[in-house]
Amino acid sequence: MVAQPTAADIRSQRRQGLFGNTLEARKRRFGLFFALPAFLFFGMFYVYPLFQTFYVSLFSWSLIDEPSFLGTANYTRLFADKEFLNAIWVSFLYAFGVVIPIWGIALGLALIFNRSFRGRQAYLTVYYIPAVISLTVWSLIWLLLYNPSFGLFSVVMRGLGIGGLRMLDDPSTAMLALILLSIWKGTPVYMLIFLAGLRAIPSDYYEAAEIDGARSWQSLLLITLPLLRPVFLYVMVISLIEAFKVFTPMYLLTSGGPGSATRVLSMFIFQNGFQYLKMGYASAASVIFLLILLLLALLQFRLLRFQQVD
Repeated sequence: MVAQPTAADIRSQRRQGLFGNTLEARKRRFGLFFALPAFLFFGMFYVYPLFQTFYVSLFSWSLIDEPSFLGTANYTRLFADKEFLNAIWVSFLYAFGVVIPIWGIALGLALIFNRSFRGRQAYLTVYYIPAVISLTVWSLIWLLLYNPSFGLFSVVMRGLGIGGLRMLDDPSTAMLALILLSIWKGTPVYMLIFLAGLRAIPSDYYEAAEIDGARSWQSLLLITLPLLRPVFLYVMVISLIEAFKVFTPMYLLTSGGPGSATRVLSMFIFQNGFQYLKMGYASAASVIFLLILLLLALLQFRLLRFQQVD
């Protein structure tokens, strides 16, 4: 009969921790050794820049002169800066304009591809092509599509009798043009995530519902959507954060214009830091940007916690 460890033995093992000679302590040291490079990488490229950004945000610094300490003056200026407040509004407008259609389209496509039909794999491959193309290349392709002289959109509109289409030069349509680009680019990724979630639902539920006489729409509302909630919440948090971090399409297609119609927060930070050489001011905006993303993530974790309670 194996003797059970006493309370004193358990306390002694806990005190030894990583530095004891027990098998458990050696396993922990071994695991920590292999995890150390990842910790160093994370600290060097994520944690240190985070604290450095906050430190720089307290100074006035143009990259070519000595920093001048300002305290919280950069933050005070930000909330009185109409361009910064507009950048926050544009970021929210773009983010929700992209993610809400993506949620519906990606889920709809996942429901379609979850069924068996002829040519399913070929169609799935074609729909996923935008996801594997670099965002830079994808943006340049759409720049050609939006060209007012020979772009596909202009040619189609001229065929319909509508001339002079300049979507990227018009403040009322520039944001819509970027939203369309991002929806087409992002939908395939989240479609596959939804498809994986659908495949994880046991078929027994649908068979039982069919025996009980449930119709397809009833199975969708009462089985598929409730069981897909964790996947949907995951898609919500990832897609929303990615939408807020957008930079490449704005930089290549509009440079934040026309005017400030497409100047999202990332573009505002880039322009102030590297074009206007206001590195302290841009760093303060970066800190506010981080806080916005953290609040969005905390909101999603709150929803996930409700999911666990349910």
